[in-house]
Amino acid sequence: MVEAGDTAVLVDAGFSGTQLARRLEILDYAPDQITAVVVTHEHRDHTGGIGIAARRWGWPLHLTEGTATACSSLMRGCERLIIHQSDAEFAIGDLVIRLVPTCHDASDPVAVRLSDTRTGLTAGVATDIGRATAPIREAFRRCHFLVLESNHDEVDLREAPYPWSLKQRIGGSQGHLSNRLAGELAAELAHPDLGGVLLAHLSEACNDSMTARGEVERALAGVNFRGRVEVAHQDNPSPWFDVGQLMAAARGDGPQIQLCEAVT
Repeated sequence: MVEAGDTAVLVDAGFSGTQLARRLEILDYAPDQITAVVVTHEHRDHTGGIGIAARRWGWPLHLTEGTATACSSLMRGCERLIIHQSDAEFAIGDLVIRLVPTCHDASDPVAVRLSDTRTGLTAGVATDIGRATAPIREAFRRCHFLVLESNHDEVDLREAPYPWSLKQRIGGSQGHLSNRLAGELAAELAHPDLGGVLLAHLSEACNDSMTARGEVERALAGVNFRGRVEVAHQDNPSPWFDVGQLMAAARGDGPQIQLCEAVT
């Protein structure tokens, strides 16, 4: 979730309505404070709660046409769907949203860049991207905070008790980023005003937080990154991250935007 001024936008909503309400309550947030949801793709760990949330709380759903079609079974026809092209840029309150096409194995998947119109601070969210494409690199290159998937350790994936076809899907160019690839992307995107990197979408079977954090931190150490590296956990929301304060700690003073990934 990204908050800027009076605007609060969820990127995906994969939990049930009950779980979404519980996690928001932990953050001292009411469902009616959510302005909208941006849906990145149709996989159920990203969309499981979008239908019930849209009906129960009136949350508008911003998504591509391909994703809307793929999610049709979750809808009853009364939800407010706002359809965008996969490379669209549009405003939601105090946030400007830019969708960035990805190569994940879904109908019309996107990553999301969110910019605070009041401060200019920007957060990039990419949790299922297969590989780091040129559009993602270009869109995220000056972000002040990044949420990047660090899905699996490559050795653990090779040794996992999965069918070979599933291992190929996860580790392929339309699957998920490994810790190594997440570190390489984070290092490429690092700049003096990047306040923090939040690692997300860790595999329970093929990864752990210490391994992911360690590999990404090693990659970032090579480019003298001075911000924070944190890991989002599946069971509970992450704490709020004040991106302005993180940027100030990394380099100089900065305005403020808040971000919390783990509600979604």
